[in-house]
Amino acid sequence: MKNFMKILPIILCSLIMAAHLGRANMFILQIITLLIPFILIWKNKLSARVVQVSLIIYGFEWIRTIFYYARIRTNNGEDWSRLAIILGVVAFLNFATALVFRSKSMKERYGL
Repeated sequence: MKNFMKILPIILCSLIMAAHLGRANMFILQIITLLIPFILIWKNKLSARVVQVSLIIYGFEWIRTIFYYARIRTNNGEDWSRLAIILGVVAFLNFATALVFRSKSMKERYGL
């Protein structure tokens, strides 16, 4: 149960990224993103690292999305600051979730 509470943010980040990819009609990537948390079933270092790298990639995708939509809104003369704040927080949460593997229980479980 203790580790499930630490894996829950990983699941939520993957679900949010899958929704983002689904909106962009990237269905193959959406399915892969939904399957990423299931890698944690295997208790080894490689599975933990794959999930960490995935979360970092998710964070960079959110940053790329900020620039993409900010450019569109700027061209339309609309305000983009609220969009940047919201997506910036989402990017930060993805980067922070990658740090969940630094906890003692996760290190023991995955041999880190």
